[in-house]
Amino acid sequence: MSGKKIKHRIGWLVLCLLPIFGQAQVAIHGKVSAEGEPLGGVRIDLRFAADSRMLTYTFSDGQGNYRLQTTQSGKFILQFKSLGAEPLSLTIAPAQADTLIDVQMRPGGVQRLQEVIVHAKQPYRNGRDTIELAVNSFLQGDERNVEDLLRKIPGINVGTDGSIKIGNKEVEKVMVEGDDFFEKGYRLLTQNMSVQPLEKIQVLQRYSNNKQLKGIENSDKVALNLQLKADSKNQWLGSVGLQGSPIGPKYYQASANLMNFGKRNKYYLLASANNNGYDAVSSINYLIQSGSANEPGQIGMDISTPTLIDNTPNLPNFDYRRTNFNNDKLISLNTILNPTSAFKIKWIGFANPTKKSFYRNTVQEYNLEDIQFTITEDYAFARKIDNYFTKLELQYEPSPHTTLNYTGTLGSLNSNELGTLLFNNITSLETTKNKGYLTNHNLTYSYKLSERKALVSSIRFINQQSPVDYSINQYYYQDLFGPDSVSGVQQHIDNNLRYLGATTHYISRQQNGNFFELGLSSTYQQQKLNTQLRLLPGPETEHKTVAYPPEYANEMTLRLFQTNLISKYTVKQRNWEVTPRLQLSMVYSRLINFEEQKRKNNLQLSPGLSAKWAIHYKGRLETDLFFQQQNTKLTDLIPNYYTTGVRNFIKGMDNIATLSSSGGTLLYTYGNMSDRFFANIQIGHQILFDYIGTENDLHPNFNLMQQRLLQDKTLSYAKAELNYFVKSLNGNLRLDVGFNTVDYENMVVGLGRRQIRTNRYDYGLSFRSSWKSYFNMYTGYSLQTNSYRMEGETNTLTNGQAFLNLFLRFGDNLQFSLKNESYRFGAMPQQKAQTYYFSDFSVFYDLKKYKTRFDITAKNIFNTRSFRNALLTDISRSTTEYRLLPRYISVGIDYNF
Repeated sequence: MSGKKIKHRIGWLVLCLLPIFGQAQVAIHGKVSAEGEPLGGVRIDLRFAADSRMLTYTFSDGQGNYRLQTTQSGKFILQFKSLGAEPLSLTIAPAQADTLIDVQMRPGGVQRLQEVIVHAKQPYRNGRDTIELAVNSFLQGDERNVEDLLRKIPGINVGTDGSIKIGNKEVEKVMVEGDDFFEKGYRLLTQNMSVQPLEKIQVLQRYSNNKQLKGIENSDKVALNLQLKADSKNQWLGSVGLQGSPIGPKYYQASANLMNFGKRNKYYLLASANNNGYDAVSSINYLIQSGSANEPGQIGMDISTPTLIDNTPNLPNFDYRRTNFNNDKLISLNTILNPTSAFKIKWIGFANPTKKSFYRNTVQEYNLEDIQFTITEDYAFARKIDNYFTKLELQYEPSPHTTLNYTGTLGSLNSNELGTLLFNNITSLETTKNKGYLTNHNLTYSYKLSERKALVSSIRFINQQSPVDYSINQYYYQDLFGPDSVSGVQQHIDNNLRYLGATTHYISRQQNGNFFELGLSSTYQQQKLNTQLRLLPGPETEHKTVAYPPEYANEMTLRLFQTNLISKYTVKQRNWEVTPRLQLSMVYSRLINFEEQKRKNNLQLSPGLSAKWAIHYKGRLETDLFFQQQNTKLTDLIPNYYTTGVRNFIKGMDNIATLSSSGGTLLYTYGNMSDRFFANIQIGHQILFDYIGTENDLHPNFNLMQQRLLQDKTLSYAKAELNYFVKSLNGNLRLDVGFNTVDYENMVVGLGRRQIRTNRYDYGLSFRSSWKSYFNMYTGYSLQTNSYRMEGETNTLTNGQAFLNLFLRFGDNLQFSLKNESYRFGAMPQQKAQTYYFSDFSVFYDLKKYKTRFDITAKNIFNTRSFRNALLTDISRSTTEYRLLPRYISVGIDYNF
């Protein structure tokens, strides 16, 4: 390793260690009484003694208990105020992280109010670990579901796939009245449930999925809890919606929700059907994977068979619903039952038969010294999907300190795909059949040893089968297999997985806040992958013999036995905490291909260090340093070629290896989502000492890609999200900026090794108004620039997007919504960018007395029928044109009951 690199890494280490020198939180708690009786509703203020500046406040509960936290130190004034009692003020100087102060208040003070002043209700309310949002403060009238509402709340980021993030953390789950149906598959709830019964949204910070670990584990997870209006609890309610286009192209959308969220039992039933581009289930993977990574007692969350052939189009920064020609149907039945206070049953199930069609035309250019050619693809793709999935969860609490939890899932995931392809001016039919099966069982035992100690053990079993049959009725590979008479190509893939894992975690939190975790786990994983490429004889061939190229066949088994020892220890001192951690792994790997065996036994060491520092009242600094060693994946080891589509053949490096990397991150957070100014700023750097690169053998009709083990790939990034509520404009201004750079190598046959540097710059500025008037708006602009630099030559691609959404309200019943978007795609050297405009218009009329809403919606007003996107890589550049849904007008009705 060069001296320059050593100095660079030492400098980075020193930078990331700086934040750990500081002080920790102080917790002040106790009980308020008057004449020996608990006194609730008392306001408790904590102020600096020097200048009486407010630090934080709270109210005592019905039992008189209260709790305050601060990251400051020194002398404070603790004030107690209540109607009917004399004010009380104490001067304190806490010397411990946990300070108990009980007080007795004397009757007196104000007994009767002479004047009542009513203030407007605030949209946010802060608690110790909870931010409470008033739903009515964010409603504008055009919200069809919970996701539409969440998009309008500053500080909550909803991605194009429906994922929800608060700051840089994705939420664990979205609950209703404290109970969760779908875990990470919460999109099924947020994209279907009506906003009508909602009263509040709670943002739960430092959330614990396991009841027995609450207050013990070192959690930074975030969850959402939807609270219902009083008249929406313990009764059946729901909504029915229907939309259809009476003229022009026939598009429709129908949905029905029926729910009952009682204190003990909860039911949620939904059904939907549409052909207007909306995905009823955005991603089944979020429902299949249960549990949360990096949580004590969890194991096997990210284990699944790899996807080898995927024809789903990639539409970055574009609304997929405009190009999704579909016919979706969904029925989902979900229930949570509590037969006794100690026993809970949760069952979810759904069926999702779907048809999808995509249309795209691609021109891909290769211009690498003497490798210069262009390929064209005109592709019409139809997919039929049949997904059936059920999940059962049983939770039993034989005592207040013991929980036994079983989760079992069963899924049938099937799809048939047919593509009509014009490849380099030759027509062919391409078919792909997937017939998947999955079962996943997990048993968890949690025991709370004391108020500060717990033991969690889990065992998980997974069996998954994902066979694939691929065929194309045209022969494009004369330069690869010879000019023999071949009528078509077929490939069968057997892709099976079996997994068994067990783990035990002991966690302890000391009275001073220090935290200790020790975990031991063992896993056994067996993956089988068989692939066989067949060249079918043509009709004029004399001997009808199927050819099986030996270099395009695999019969491999990967067996992996791994034992991990994990330890963490957190030290808290005043305003800071530091957590060293270590994972020690013994890994036994065995790779078998056509009876040829390779073994590798090794010890893997993965240490790390994280730290948090409350540098001032609202500012928090977090850092993480790590060194990591991990195994190569199954797809990295496939010895011979297999096809992933009409043009690409891939094979692994046929050698078991250990991949090592190190890096660090630094995160600064100012305030939280309820503050006027809220910001996240993050920087990071990572060095991959070993990584899997590629060597490409490029030809007009095919590409042979071989994976290679390479060294020293570096990644650096910086990103910032700043939210500021501008009082003079009465709206939220948001700025997003980001930078990402990667230095690595790739290989091209005939050109050798090539040094590549990629840079990406992201900029975004948006404004969302919250005017208390008939008019509101949401507008913004984003820009992304990608560049590839190799051997002194730089290629750059720039894409931009702007939007202007206007909302008008006339009275309580009539609302108008106009959504405008423009995209500027494909600005590259020697290529002019294309700009596309879209406009959608809706008018809503509410009959609130009858809980009914009528709407008329016009989609794609400018009738833009296609758009062309550009993609830049280190070996090619391409433009792809997608066909879009045409302009149509629909009339709809929504009824809530």
